[in-house]
Amino acid sequence: MTQVFYEHTPPFTEFTVAGHCNAGKINGIDLCCCAVSMLVFTVMESLSAMKLKNFKSSYSGGWCHIRFENSSEDADKAKTVLSAIMKGFGLLEKTYPSNIKISKPQKGGMNNE
Repeated sequence: MTQVFYEHTPPFTEFTVAGHCNAGKINGIDLCCCAVSMLVFTVMESLSAMKLKNFKSSYSGGWCHIRFENSSEDADKAKTVLSAIMKGFGLLEKTYPSNIKISKPQKGGMNNE
């Protein structure tokens, strides 16, 4: 199961994707996993090109974490990008409810680092 977390907690915005879809393969390809990967790579590339204060991102197979300060010059643009990406994750959650879940972060934040 892939879990997606997105939260604005002043002074930061955080976005985390964790886990693997394991939705089953068609011709050797897990389409849900491919869709999650494309959304993750798109948001990472988009946000890394912006002027975001204290921007941090990390990625490894099955894990992505992004964090930046809300006071950044491009923070509103970044939140717009994240909102659009979350729409994509919402569509995936509807299509693959057993494999992807948008979750509310637990108290204490989302960062498992």
